[in-house]
Amino acid sequence: MGANTSREHHLVPKYWLRAFAEDGHVLGRWRSGAEHRTPVRRAAVARDFNTDPLAEGKRRVALETYLDHHVDGPCAPVLRAVREGQWPLDGARHALVLDALAWQVVRTQAFRSFDEQVGQQLFPALWASEAVGFCEEQLGRPLSDAQRMEVFWTAVRTAPGPSVVADPRSALRAMIRAFERTRDLLTVPGRRLVVLRSAEPLLTLGDSGVALCRKDGTFCLTPPLLPETVEVFAPLSPTCLLISTPRAHYRPHQGLTRRIAAKANAGAAAWCQDAVYRLPSMPWSARLQLTDAPLEARPPQLTAVPTQQRPGPAPAHPEIRRSELRALLDQLTHTPR
Repeated sequence: MGANTSREHHLVPKYWLRAFAEDGHVLGRWRSGAEHRTPVRRAAVARDFNTDPLAEGKRRVALETYLDHHVDGPCAPVLRAVREGQWPLDGARHALVLDALAWQVVRTQAFRSFDEQVGQQLFPALWASEAVGFCEEQLGRPLSDAQRMEVFWTAVRTAPGPSVVADPRSALRAMIRAFERTRDLLTVPGRRLVVLRSAEPLLTLGDSGVALCRKDGTFCLTPPLLPETVEVFAPLSPTCLLISTPRAHYRPHQGLTRRIAAKANAGAAAWCQDAVYRLPSMPWSARLQLTDAPLEARPPQLTAVPTQQRPGPAPAHPEIRRSELRALLDQLTHTPR
């Protein structure tokens, strides 16, 4: 695969989309109900999605180039082998499947929307906490409990939008760090990868590529996004479903049943941002409905208790193990000179 410097960035890799294509086209259904035959090169794309807005030259597309060279390039033949019936895989190729799955969770509009929504919901509380500290610093003394609560809730009500401290690169950093967390989750003891196949095409593909299903069977954006009990559904083709699960009830020898395929398709519809894709020759299920809008994170119920204790240590970011990713994170952290 050559260096990808296009401004149109695929949120689902082209090699993944091609498995749902005929004659180079997928059939996409939008929330309006409209359907369009879409070339693979135009499906599941977003302009400048992975672009570093502060960099110049090739550094602007460093993250997109990394995905092209270090993720999509190595993972494409491995997932093709899985689709063609090779399973289980050896250790190195199994690790590449986990890489592809983890990246697909975080490289989409759905994940970015989740990150933005949670940031918007938590910002007033963070702003208010800083306001309490600022008041005490200006007064040169601690506030009483009643005063702290008054300052806090006043600041919550009058907090500006998070745009006052907006960082145009924060979404890209969050994506890299979330990849490490997701990759760790996919390898915890008790979790396994399951591959289910069917003889006929049953699966659709959302423009998020994967869907996260909670223990109660729902598809939602409620934090935490990746609890240990979450299942990750990844349709690799219309006849092949990859699942990361902590549960033991799947029976690969029974294949991909219509019930499991319907659940995966419901996830694709729930987690899509704009469209769900399928083979042009495959009929749309009358039971599968797209909602009027993408998923929204439920606002938290905010409570506050006065305390004079010093705040504990800030949560640590996960270790970035790969040198290329560490270099990318460094680029996205420091202002260019």
